[in-house]
Amino acid sequence: MLPSSASRRIPLGSSTVFVQWVLIRLLSVGGDGEEVGTGCAGRWGDHHFILTASHVLHSGAKPSDLRLFWRPSGAIERLADADLQPKDISDGVPIRDPNALIYHCAWEDLAVIAIDPTEAGQYAEFADIDNSWIDPAEKEIVHCCGFPIDKHILVGSRWIGKKEERDIAIRPDLFSGEVYFKPNFLSDDYDPRRHYLVPYNHPKHPKGFSGAAAWWESDQQKLVWKPDFKFAGICTSCYKNGTVEQIVKASVARRFLQEVFNAG
Repeated sequence: MLPSSASRRIPLGSSTVFVQWVLIRLLSVGGDGEEVGTGCAGRWGDHHFILTASHVLHSGAKPSDLRLFWRPSGAIERLADADLQPKDISDGVPIRDPNALIYHCAWEDLAVIAIDPTEAGQYAEFADIDNSWIDPAEKEIVHCCGFPIDKHILVGSRWIGKKEERDIAIRPDLFSGEVYFKPNFLSDDYDPRRHYLVPYNHPKHPKGFSGAAAWWESDQQKLVWKPDFKFAGICTSCYKNGTVEQIVKASVARRFLQEVFNAG
């Protein structure tokens, strides 16, 4: 749990190239506190949006309650924790689009924030989820990039009266794993028709990955390498003390997006 007086900020640096361009840190501020998670910038025809897990957005959340941490630089660089400076960290910004809307899925832990593309940061890219997607088969590898809360760094602190305020940076992190469908645990929520599982072998808990997109990368050999990722689903929950991540299939997420954007 981060201190309630801490300001959440995002440092530069990425674990991948393409994934980081569509990765967004979400902070939902409500009456009962804050909910944190990850989001994926996507497009569906002419519609632009942020796709995430429904539970990341607190009950009754409005677009103005959210803070988005867009990628602050177009550079590909990696800074060590000890080298981070205040200039390397970005603050969350509110959604100012008066027409922005939040849609919660009634049958899956998914939500979408429809926004004007001008709301996006300068270096953001909206993934074409309508056309570039896949439901990976068993044993295929997917990559997930998100903002786990446990991966935070204290970069500054100060006293204001009797209250200490801390600046805490939350770094993006990446995990990859083989897809499987048959769990070795009991769960009423897991449904192999709608979900798949990926091992999470990091030493810390994956809380904060909720809403992160999973990506499948083509292994086709090319003379000149370029990013060739397809949307493969959304992380929504974990099992076995955080060692297994559940991912909603891309086809299921697309069904929800069709309901939202193709209605009428």
